Amino acid sequence: MDAIATTDLHYLELTELAARIRALLRRPNAGPALCLTLANVTIELATSSVTVDEAPLLLSRSELKVLTLLMRSAGRVVSRECLENDIYAFGEEVSSNALEAHVHRLRRRLEGAGANVVIATIRGVGYLMKAAE
Repeated sequence: MDAIATTDLHYLELTELAARIRALLRRPNAGPALCLTLANVTIELATSSVTVDEAPLLLSRSELKVLTLLMRSAGRVVSRECLENDIYAFGEEVSSNALEAHVHRLRRRLEGAGANVVIATIRGVGYLMKAAE
């Protein structure tokens, strides 16, 4: 095997491993916390339900995935690549602005529900979620 084929094989193995880890983390009771809370936003991981000030907030599957990952990493920048890997299936065709569209809709829904959180765009890197000041 030449060096390029070996590199491609290692990349595919790592990609498969990452996909399996994400699948395990999506299982109920896979993580140490049963709910995530930031300011007045709470996600019940077992039921995939979101509340803002205890009022239910309906989100699409993709918006929920983005919110969950950002809340798990609250206060830290989450790269675009990390978000895209979590949202989309391996090998799925994704348009260039799909992630931005999900984040835009999520921001709009959170704002409309009165959430005290901010999703900041870190240009060229990714997104940062934090409690509003």
